[in-house]
Amino acid sequence: MNATVTIVQLYPDELGVAGDRGNAMALRTRLEHAGLAVAVLEHHVGDELPTDADLVLVGNGPLSAMRNVYDDLASIADRLRAYRAIDVPIFAYGSGAELLGRSITLLDGSTLDGLGILPFRATRVTERSVGYIVVDTPFGQVVGFEDNASRWTLDAQAKPLGILEAGSGNSEGAVEGVLDGASIATQVGGPVLPLNPLLTDAIIASIAVRRGFDYAPSDANADLDRFAARAREVIVANAKHVFSRI
Repeated sequence: MNATVTIVQLYPDELGVAGDRGNAMALRTRLEHAGLAVAVLEHHVGDELPTDADLVLVGNGPLSAMRNVYDDLASIADRLRAYRAIDVPIFAYGSGAELLGRSITLLDGSTLDGLGILPFRATRVTERSVGYIVVDTPFGQVVGFEDNASRWTLDAQAKPLGILEAGSGNSEGAVEGVLDGASIATQVGGPVLPLNPLLTDAIIASIAVRRGFDYAPSDANADLDRFAARAREVIVANAKHVFSRI
């Protein structure tokens, strides 16, 4: 395929406090190893979104950062909704995902409206969930680290990303995240995609289906997959022992 795969990462400076550029790096590397051209376009406050994209990434940040990007996010909401209307997938982590949801209820009882693109609502809580997390998903076992003080409530017909094996996830039921078609919202950090090659490949496969090209993981990923496997083994072995809440 000669055309370039375009990944748009929203507000990497404000919503990238947990190494979230690592998610973009994981996607870029695996795409390039498969012989595909990739452009990762960082969207900053005041920028104009491209007319076309193959994936939207957004990461995590504190409430102050969310407020700093809020007006700009509202200004690009129609373009993001247009992406979703043509099935461009979104991969959203933490507070970035919450901004794309229905609403965020803050500790003082006030509400911050979301864009309504992802089918869930967030409520900030006083108890913080910190520790390793393990989730059984349609893409295999997903592992990583969670550090949040939010409860996610899914819309009535919405599906979770997966079922918890360890950790708090959405802090409502034994589930984690949101799976909306090819779009994913999650509280699993780490960053999550370098740790979970099967999930990364599933996201790329969804891009491939939409764009009409073939994708198969490359043998050039072998070292990366081996490093990820070792890290995953440590997380799985210790998840139920070190998980705590503060």
